[in-house]
Amino acid sequence: MSLIARLVLRRDRLLIAAWIAVAVGVPAFNAYSLAALLPTQAARLAFVEAADANPITIALLGDVHGTSIEAVVAWRSSVQSLLIGGLAGLLFAIRHTRAEEDAGRRELVAAGAVGRHAATTAVVVVIAAVNLSVTVLQAAVLGLGFGYPIGGSVLFGLVGGAGATVFAACGLLAAQLCRSAPLARAGGVGVLVAGLAPGVALPEEVVACLPAGWSRVARAYGDEQWWVLLMPLAVAVVLTSAAYAVSARRDLGAGLLPERPPPVRPAPRGAMGLAWRLYGGQTVSWTTALGVVSVGVGWVSASFDVGTLTGESLLEIFTYVFCMVIACLAVTGALRPLGEESRGRASALLATATGRTRWLSGHLLLGLVAPAVMLLAVGVGTGAGHALGTGDPSVVLAQTGTALLFAPAAWAVAGVAIAAYGLRPRAAVPVAWAVVVGSAVCVAMWETRTIGSAAFLLTPFGYGHPSLSPGFVAPAGFALVAAGLVAAGGAAFARRDLLA
Repeated sequence: MSLIARLVLRRDRLLIAAWIAVAVGVPAFNAYSLAALLPTQAARLAFVEAADANPITIALLGDVHGTSIEAVVAWRSSVQSLLIGGLAGLLFAIRHTRAEEDAGRRELVAAGAVGRHAATTAVVVVIAAVNLSVTVLQAAVLGLGFGYPIGGSVLFGLVGGAGATVFAACGLLAAQLCRSAPLARAGGVGVLVAGLAPGVALPEEVVACLPAGWSRVARAYGDEQWWVLLMPLAVAVVLTSAAYAVSARRDLGAGLLPERPPPVRPAPRGAMGLAWRLYGGQTVSWTTALGVVSVGVGWVSASFDVGTLTGESLLEIFTYVFCMVIACLAVTGALRPLGEESRGRASALLATATGRTRWLSGHLLLGLVAPAVMLLAVGVGTGAGHALGTGDPSVVLAQTGTALLFAPAAWAVAGVAIAAYGLRPRAAVPVAWAVVVGSAVCVAMWETRTIGSAAFLLTPFGYGHPSLSPGFVAPAGFALVAAGLVAAGGAAFARRDLLA
């Protein structure tokens, strides 16, 4: 087990370093920027009052439980830290379990003198060590670097680390249940979104049981509640135990939720037909799921009115969140040609009469059309659900237009992935996701007024924010940027060598 753990650390040392740096850097940046933005008690009091009056902020982060700078920083950073650590841990767990089985390397390792659970245990140890390191560094940076109370700093770090461990355990269980790494990632990210979804429509008792509610109940730097740590600890133990139990009973390469074989019927020919046959099922599944959830959100928003949060505000919040999720899906779709090339399937196909441009265009066409279709499903779904509750059908058209207006932003982030794939394929994944993470960080900076609206509108997630109404100039600009990036990536791919 120790040898495998060292192999994991050596293989992903840069990824782990980036994970720790981002997880520690976000609360440190918030502490620095908010201290400069809110230097006095009066400024902090005005900020807290404005935050409590903002329905979007309340829905995403909850109430601010104090007017001290420490409480404001903890409130601002809790969900961000949980999202970063949870997503990184979940994907890392799947990367070193199910993805290794898909690639055949797990079978080679298992042929040696290692136990059945050695690989899983190694991943658990590495993730636990990373989360512990993040917790210690966060507490040290906030407590020693910024002079915050040590107890509150430790509680803040522990809540985030424990929550991240829960999502890593979800990744371990998904890797055992699902037949393939993409299916495990989709299921794990779905759980992550559900766990971090705003609990504005749920009772406080239910919200406290969700990962997004643990930091609200813990109240770091306020009326600190240390018992909250028992909930993520118990959930992580249960999920990890379930993962071990499933691993002990399944065959190598199998899963309890196997992917269904494609239907035996004539399929469209050509590069586009191949791309659809490979990934069309995932596109349909995501579109259907987003459409169904959108109808439910629209229907709830029709009669929703809690404090300062109206039904229209709730609809805007969830539409924006759905759009950001679809932008992430656009990146995964744009990186599919990289997966085909790295597995050697592209070289075998390109050895035939199929040209590079034709092969790549098939994948890119599906990767760019799919986000638009998903946005259409979100717009129609939220509008139809709201219309069912209010009897006003005009909202369907308005919501559809609002959702589709985000398509250029999704295409832009996908275009970055395509350009990086064509120019530097080995750097495509970190570059593409760095743009997504950076754009999400800019959302947080805009909501804390660390950056102005002019700078925020230059990011892909800027013009679609519910608090802004930039018109059609920004979407048109991002559409042109996306077209240029796609063209550059395609031209570079046509000239470079394939990955060995």
